[in-house]
Amino acid sequence: MQRNMSLDVLKLILAIIVVISHGQVLVGYSDLGYQLTVQGGFRIVVPIFMMVSGYFFISVIRSKSLTLWLKKVVPMYLFWMLVYAYFWLDASAVTPYEILRLLRVAVMGYYHLWFLSALIGAAILLYTLRNLPLKALLVMALGLYGMGMFFIYAGHYHLFVGTPLDVLFNEKWFYRNFLFFGFPFFCTGYLLRRWEGLRQWDRRYYMLWSMGGMLLLMGESYLNYLGFDGPRGFDMYVSLLVVCPGLFLWVSSMQLPGDSTSLAYYATALYFIHPLFISLFEALSYQPGNTLAVLALASSLVAVVLLKGSRKHLGFAFGT
Repeated sequence: MQRNMSLDVLKLILAIIVVISHGQVLVGYSDLGYQLTVQGGFRIVVPIFMMVSGYFFISVIRSKSLTLWLKKVVPMYLFWMLVYAYFWLDASAVTPYEILRLLRVAVMGYYHLWFLSALIGAAILLYTLRNLPLKALLVMALGLYGMGMFFIYAGHYHLFVGTPLDVLFNEKWFYRNFLFFGFPFFCTGYLLRRWEGLRQWDRRYYMLWSMGGMLLLMGESYLNYLGFDGPRGFDMYVSLLVVCPGLFLWVSSMQLPGDSTSLAYYATALYFIHPLFISLFEALSYQPGNTLAVLALASSLVAVVLLKGSRKHLGFAFGT
């Protein structure tokens, strides 16, 4: 399949959004602006990353080469978990709780690396279910996402206050994983690749689809802002099921052929490296906000440019 530059441009833009989101741009400047961007519109990033991966996973299913795919992705996950081991591997307290916590982080990923863990789990699950009818896969994806949505809303709005469920539903790892988050969007990308008729629409329809979905996302985010009388983080919105497929189809329909492997590298490297610089500047007493976001982005961009020459030896770490 010929590389589509438009998707790599989108991935780079999304990676930049990740960096400024983790730097918490607009914090302390505009609560509503922060809610509608970082806690609202910017939530499209990981779902679209998942969808892009699922879209191209069709080659793995057709060639029955899951093992080869895992040999590429699993070492990437292990490498970056090792890079960030300083931040999560704390052996000073040897208690059953800490051991379980470390095992959970090792399996589900530290901070932003949960994406790779969820990606691996989603891919294995989809490959296992590859012979199911497409409609069955769609129903399963929607059902699992609906369950995850219930967990996060029940947790944030404390529908089970005073019970163990309230504590569990407020744990991000419980819903932000391969089953309730990764598989629905990964599977959606795969289904978009299989349903060729859906990809034959006029590009203007995808644009209207995307814009309508983004308005729904803004509205849903704003309602939560009103419900909590301030910013509140939601990883999963109903409207993500609308805006993300529309935006993906709109961008992919642009069909800009060419060699954009460098753009793909910059997007991947930026995603994996930036928390190191956020931690560095926080250690230098920079608080979350616009300044931290800009410094983290600028430093990360410089770093990925300088590291480009290492792709020959560390290509596996950047998916190249």
